[in-house]
Parts: sequence; C-alpha cells; structure tokens
Amino acid sequence: MQRARLVIIAGAIFYSAWIFAPTLGSTLNGLRSYVSEVAATGQPYAQFFRATDLLAGTCFIVGAALWWKAARPESRFAWAWMGGMIVLGAATMCDALLPLSCTPTADATCAYREANGQVPFTHLAHAYSSGLAGTGGAVAVLAWGAWLLRGGHDGALRTVRPVTVVAFFAGLTYLIASVWTLAAMAITDPDLYLGVAQRLQIAGLTVWLVLIALPIPVRPPPDPPPPAPS
Repeated sequence: MQRARLVIIAGAIFYSAWIFAPTLGSTLNGLRSYVSEVAATGQPYAQFFRATDLLAGTCFIVGAALWWKAARPESRFAWAWMGGMIVLGAATMCDALLPLSCTPTADATCAYREANGQVPFTHLAHAYSSGLAGTGGAVAVLAWGAWLLRGGHDGALRTVRPVTVVAFFAGLTYLIASVWTLAAMAITDPDLYLGVAQRLQIAGLTVWLVLIALPIPVRPPPDPPPPAPS
C-alpha cells in the first residue's frame, strides 16, 4: 500500500506542473486560457508539459493497480474509485499524446480555424480525452466520498480524520469547479473565466489526490496492563 500511495503522490506532483508555465515564459492569460494550451505546439517548454502529463497519467494507472494488489477491495465504491483513477490516468496520457496545434484562447486565427474544422484531428481528440479525464476524476472523488460515508473498513483509501475532512472539501472543490468549467466552455463567455475554473478544478483534484495518498501514521501498541497484585 505504501508504494501505491507514493506513486499517486508522484502523479499529483507531475499533474501540477502547469503552475510553472508563467515562470517558463508562457504568456497565456491564466484567467481565460485552457491549461492544456501550455503544451500546445509553439508554446515554451511544450514538450516538458506533455512529458509531465504523460508521467502523471502513468502514475495514476500504476498507483491504482498497486493499490488493488495491496488492498483486494470488496466494496463496489472502492472498485469504482480504482476505475475512475484508471480512466483519469489513461485520458491524461492521451492529452499528452494529442496536443493542440495552436492556442485558441490566445490566437484569433486559431480560434477561427478550430470553429470551422480547419485544425488537425488532435483538437477534437484532445477535447474528448480531456472530458474523459474530468469524468474519471469525478468518478474517483464521488466513489471515495461514498466509500467514506459507508464506513469503508477494508484498509483502502483510509486517511486520518483531519486529513479526510480537508480531502473531502478538496474533492468538493474539484466537482464544483468541474461544473463551472463545463458551463464556461458551453457558453463561451469570457466573463465566466474559463481559465480560473479549470485551474481551480485541477488544483482541487491534485490536493485531493495528495491527501488521500498520505501515509497513515502507525501508532505504537499500548503498554500491557500492570500485573495483578498477588
């Protein structure tokens, strides 16, 4: 179980590499741009961000597999968590392998070409893979919450209570930000701040992943009772 936790934490770290984009020369508007645009063709260090996404997705899949091997869960919610993690991982890897060819939120020509179907198929494929990643993350968060409320006891996904509370709110933040992101994408209104919504979405998921994967401190066994007086 320890290996599974460490691999998932590593995946969360790789998944948050986008926060370094401004310091690496990106001029994308963080309020309105897609996070995926930092890995678009022509962007500074695009290959780096694709590599970190690829590593993140790999870690999510491997971490879920290691967890299954160690826990052998019985709860259907624990199984759903694992399925969500695998979908999240596989879709994140597809995001990395199917990058955007340009930045539609920063380049009017790119936006026009995208709206008229004049961009490579990777744009549509990337949209689907990103949607699948979001769905996988939502399934994992909801399944974890349901497992927790049902009093999960099979040794999987367990954290200490203060961490569990913070993880719950991080997961809730992810779900709310996911709805916000979908609304901003559907309405295409710049005042809905798509960039803020998506960054909050990914940050919420990243924090949740780290918190549920934190190792549980092992308490020493209690001292044996003193011998009864003779």
